Amino acid sequence: MNLKDKTVLITGAGSGLGKAMAVAAGQAGAKVICAGRRKDRIQQTAEGVTKAGGVGTAVEMDVTDPKSVEKGVKQAEKSGPIEILINNAGIITGLKSVQELPIEEWDKIMATNVRGPYLLIRTILPGMIQRGFGRIVNISAPIKHLPKASAYCASKCALDSLTKAVSYEVKGADVLVNAVEPPFLDTEMHKGGKKPEEVVTQILELAALDTGAASGRIVKIV
Repeated sequence: MNLKDKTVLITGAGSGLGKAMAVAAGQAGAKVICAGRRKDRIQQTAEGVTKAGGVGTAVEMDVTDPKSVEKGVKQAEKSGPIEILINNAGIITGLKSVQELPIEEWDKIMATNVRGPYLLIRTILPGMIQRGFGRIVNISAPIKHLPKASAYCASKCALDSLTKAVSYEVKGADVLVNAVEPPFLDTEMHKGGKKPEEVVTQILELAALDTGAASGRIVKIV
């Protein structure tokens, strides 16, 4: 992976897959912006990135809040123009049928899993286009039709569609937009499955694609 000296912003970097990707990117020599809401967690991740050989920076950010995203991106860009964006922040709540799911819970899931990536892309994409280089990786999910998880499934379907739509919008530019479906992972959000460290290499390979590589893909990791 050619990530040396690249500036990478990863949301949801305080734990789980986000933390594992950040440290792995650091091992590859990247400058990693560890974004998230929990200050202590993202600071720990940033320190781990630096220990791994990269340069880690912690940036507090609520991906559902436009002002927080704008402020966080400005702070992140002090480390250099953001060349790679990994939209990893996501949530899932307890299983509930459609009629049992509170509207507020639906809105929270959609805000984090879809509005968040949209806000980050909307803020960062113009600079990528202007500079003629950018890589965006959205973390999707293999489950799209799970009963009693309608909001989560709908959010990931929407994220896939957002991925493809944006890839078409930037066609012809060296800005590649892809999504990845990792398998079930053993994290705070879900117990059981593979360790996040087992899948980070395949995800970061999408972040390090060469010019001319495919865009608009939904890549499944098994």
